[in-house]
Amino acid sequence: MLAHHAVLLSGLRVTHGDEGDARFVHYVLEHGFRYLRGDAAHARFWDAPMFHPAANTTAYSDPLQGVLPLYAVWRAVGMSPDRAFQFWAFTVTSLNFLSALWLLRKGVGASSGAAMVGAVLFAAGSSRINQANHPQLLPQFYSVLAVGALLALARPETSRRAGAGWAALLVAACVAQLYAGFYWGWFLGFFLALTALVALGFPDTRAKLFQGLRTHGPALLLWGVVGVMALLPLVQHSLAAAREVGLRSFGEAEGMVPRFATWFHMGDTNWLYGWTGRLKTFARIPVEGEHRMGLGVLTLVLAGAGLWHARQRPVARLLMGVVLVTVLIATRYRGGLMPWWLVFHGVPGANAVRAVCRMGVWMLLPASVGLALFLSRQAREGKAWVAALLGSVCLLEQGQSGSTFDVAAARADVQWVAGQVGSGCQSFLYSPAGGNEPSWKYQIDAMWASFERGVPTLNGYSGNAPPGWALEPVIRADAASAARLDEAVRAWARARGLDVSSICRIETPPPH
Repeated sequence: MLAHHAVLLSGLRVTHGDEGDARFVHYVLEHGFRYLRGDAAHARFWDAPMFHPAANTTAYSDPLQGVLPLYAVWRAVGMSPDRAFQFWAFTVTSLNFLSALWLLRKGVGASSGAAMVGAVLFAAGSSRINQANHPQLLPQFYSVLAVGALLALARPETSRRAGAGWAALLVAACVAQLYAGFYWGWFLGFFLALTALVALGFPDTRAKLFQGLRTHGPALLLWGVVGVMALLPLVQHSLAAAREVGLRSFGEAEGMVPRFATWFHMGDTNWLYGWTGRLKTFARIPVEGEHRMGLGVLTLVLAGAGLWHARQRPVARLLMGVVLVTVLIATRYRGGLMPWWLVFHGVPGANAVRAVCRMGVWMLLPASVGLALFLSRQAREGKAWVAALLGSVCLLEQGQSGSTFDVAAARADVQWVAGQVGSGCQSFLYSPAGGNEPSWKYQIDAMWASFERGVPTLNGYSGNAPPGWALEPVIRADAASAARLDEAVRAWARARGLDVSSICRIETPPPH
């Protein structure tokens, strides 16, 4: 309810986000489902029917294979695409909650009530819900399973036999997280490596690390080889896309490197702290929406206190060390000093991470552990009512209104475009004459209309675009833009071996 109240209270009439990234993520999932179902227009998973006739277009962004089954199961039982996407989001949030509950109870040893509060914080924390317009950032339960497996491997009582199972879970969770989305997959690897480095700084954790490697190293190595082999298809297609479209420059990421204010910014839609969005400290942050990584004053204080009071426990010290190092190296300082520049250019894969401040969502994991530990301590001291009150306020601090869009209205626009695609069309381009919506809205309308008609489209919207594709903006606003689009279509057709006359052109004004 905390994460999806707007959707639930609307009677599923609306969906979180806007008609851009949210519908694009939905497009990728629906394409994957139609591939699994054996649709002829989706016979090749990596060649989604956008940017026609470019190949490997699915690899321009997250392919979402790791969470595709959670969508396909709702489609398979007869749900419409729009309803299945809503239930996919509910399912992902539920799995985030359940995995965090398992970790906090079994891995950290928090009391049941405290673990539930911490798990809700992880699944529906303000920083995560602020990113609801990017649904690919919702699924993080695989990372929690990986952390739980790591804690099990670090226990001295874990035998080699049992360790082989935990090692398999650790590798499988890492692989699945990468298939679910690059950001969380890369951040998982980054934070695991950072945790190992921090562990070297304490005698007891250093001993545990070496002992764990001696005991479970062979199993980790074996399953690691299996994991690398399982990742090969994803790596091959991703590298092919990178060679085609190029990698990110640091200039693209610079505006989304966290400022000091980022760690406290709640956004103007937060129930309790929305008023702070008007403060100059927050309002002047570039790409402001990506910097909403705050969790609330009380939540931060109690989470920090919980970790500090439990500092004798290795897991608490490691989490505090990782948080401290992360904030130090990821924050942009006065004068433009950015230690992350070294990470961006020196750590493999970091140059594909444009929105660096999204690592703030990762901070929900140590925050949930710290909060659960603090509330557990209150409960053990006979102050269960204090724990309940404080936990409730912490969760209230996470409340966000967020943006939504009307599902039926968006679907009606798609149906209208689909109705303009003739039965003899081999491909089509939707470039409306005028229109009051952003260009990307019309691009995605066309991509979804392609589903309806089973005809590929030259329109496209993704994290990247193929070289030579110059059909953005796609609106024919005046004679100059119309001429530009006509030339762009001819150039694209020449470069890709298309017959221009075979492309159906939809240039009528949009319905509204």
